[in-house]
Amino acid sequence: MKIPNRVKKLFNNQDLVSFGTADKKGSPNVAAIFWKKILSDDIILLIDNFMKRSKKNVIENKKVCVSFWDSKTEEAYKVKGNAKYYTKGPVYEKGKKHIQTKQPKRVPKGVVEIKATEIYDMTPGPDAGKKL
Repeated sequence: MKIPNRVKKLFNNQDLVSFGTADKKGSPNVAAIFWKKILSDDIILLIDNFMKRSKKNVIENKKVCVSFWDSKTEEAYKVKGNAKYYTKGPVYEKGKKHIQTKQPKRVPKGVVEIKATEIYDMTPGPDAGKKL
């Protein structure tokens, strides 16, 4: 699913996003992610520097969710998708390059690639929960 420009803009303007995963039994987990990048119209990259449970969950269950919001405007979105975890290869290198633009010596443990499948408006009001 193509990520609309307004969703991309809000994502890019947030310091942290919430990354929701679940293990193969459905037990949920959420992590705050600082290093992130929208790679294309339907791909989000999350950089793994400290993930433990999230990494394990992505390997067991590709269904994930990323949510983000602006506390001043209350604009918010939830992106659901299918994730893959990389420790080498082109996707990993794109994530590594992104983090090294600001911290040249930092080498990430891995990179999570999320292909967006559903996007929801989570802004308070009549459209809250509406699928885009």
